[in-house]
Amino acid sequence: FERLFFLLADPLGFEAKDYDENSDGFVSWGEFFHVYRRRNIKIKLSIFERVYLTFDDPDSSHLAQIVSVGVLLTIMLSSLSFIVGTLPECQYQDPPLTVPKPAPEFERLENICLVLFVLEYVARLFTVWDVRHEIFDDDRLMDLIIGYEPLQRSSPAVRLVKFIFAPSNLIDLAAILPALLALVMDQDGGGFVVLRLIRLTRIFRAFKNPALAEPVIVISQTISQSTKALYVLVFNLLLGIVIFGSLMYLAEGQGRWSVDAQAFERKVGQVWNTTTMGWEEKWETSPFQSIPHTFWWAIVTATTVGYGDHYPTTSVGKIVAVLTMIFSLVILALPVGVIGGTFSQVWDDYKRERKNLALERQREMVYITSAIQRLDPKRMSRLMLIEVWNDQEGGEGYRHRPAPARFMGEVTVMLDLPMNQPITKTKKMRLEQNNDLVKRTITGSITVKYEWTPNRKALRNNDHIIEVEKPGAAFELHGTLKVTLIGAESLVNLDFTKKNGSSSPYCMVLLYPGSPEHGELRPCVWRSPTEKNSLAP
Repeated sequence: FERLFFLLADPLGFEAKDYDENSDGFVSWGEFFHVYRRRNIKIKLSIFERVYLTFDDPDSSHLAQIVSVGVLLTIMLSSLSFIVGTLPECQYQDPPLTVPKPAPEFERLENICLVLFVLEYVARLFTVWDVRHEIFDDDRLMDLIIGYEPLQRSSPAVRLVKFIFAPSNLIDLAAILPALLALVMDQDGGGFVVLRLIRLTRIFRAFKNPALAEPVIVISQTISQSTKALYVLVFNLLLGIVIFGSLMYLAEGQGRWSVDAQAFERKVGQVWNTTTMGWEEKWETSPFQSIPHTFWWAIVTATTVGYGDHYPTTSVGKIVAVLTMIFSLVILALPVGVIGGTFSQVWDDYKRERKNLALERQREMVYITSAIQRLDPKRMSRLMLIEVWNDQEGGEGYRHRPAPARFMGEVTVMLDLPMNQPITKTKKMRLEQNNDLVKRTITGSITVKYEWTPNRKALRNNDHIIEVEKPGAAFELHGTLKVTLIGAESLVNLDFTKKNGSSSPYCMVLLYPGSPEHGELRPCVWRSPTEKNSLAP
């Protein structure tokens, strides 16, 4: 807690003795729970941090998601404009017969996109000095809290330097440089064209989206685990290129020397001589003038690309080409198979890890819920869970929980149960899915009415224990709660037994109406009657 409050810059700090109520030298789970509730631990963000996260982290807020989508659309529009602007149909010459330039519309669109890029980069540049990156990375924050290394907050200057020299931000800077350098340099220079091309690399920022990052993670892990196979592939490929390139040079690079062309020639076939009435050998300049000259042909052939710009014409050269093809097929097949197997293994491990993580989170939630029941029964007594099920066979849900295939949605209601006045509320809520039960698209809504009448006599006798916060303190709710299921609309249809069939919905209502017994809350479950063949009961 001391390290956590230090990182969060909590003005009150933390003193463990204030929460060690039994003076045993440890803060127990119950004491921790009440520390958490009393201190109301939150990460308080400055205005600079809010601005930075809005532009840098799409998951930080709904506005950040909108900004992220807008930036990605701008990147795609800018890249598409640059690409289409290279088409001859989209260019003009002014004056005539000079170097073509993109149409003015593309230049205006590019300038608008560059202005947006500059604003986005400057917004992050001028706010990063106040951003505490260590508290926004869950893994990093956990390591700092439970670690033993001395804690030290980074200075604004260090944060600014790290931001500027981060690889992704260097790409962003290079993407906006053309707009700045165009004011002081010739826009037709080759260097300016290169800088404009760098702007296309901004599309890689799309992989910051968690949905797109998943396949990238799997591929990167596959490559990292297949490095030995890749080393073998590259080594054998280079060795084959050198060997077969040398053989091709010996076969077709040293035919006969041409004094006129000052180059070696090779025999490419025979032609009919009408004067001598006989066949004569035809010679042309060989493309394989040296061993390095043969490397291009060897690479194209070994990778099975086969452009056809260079090819053998002699029998010996063709034999060398066949051997090169066979060698490349064998050498490429073995490592590729290993890499493919590694990819399948990494993918299975990734899915298993995600599944185990979900199960671990589910177990943690169960543990936390059971702890809240013991330590904060007031919160659980104000929760009501309503599940909607399909009574397909009739009489389901009375003695045991229905099959997950019958699930039609659920809602959680936070009840307002004041002890000083009666209250009546009607709520219409959209049904939500529960992936722990079944993954299914849920539709429809349900309308619920509840009436709460407190027992004023019990209030007078027990009002001194209602707001007690200490561990193990008693808590009681006295009154009558009446729940009415008014109706539902647009429920999902799960009846496929007949052509125009409809679901037969009923509700399971779960509450904790009683005080804790032996330190535990006991739920009360009520099943509503079934509405036959109705999607709007």
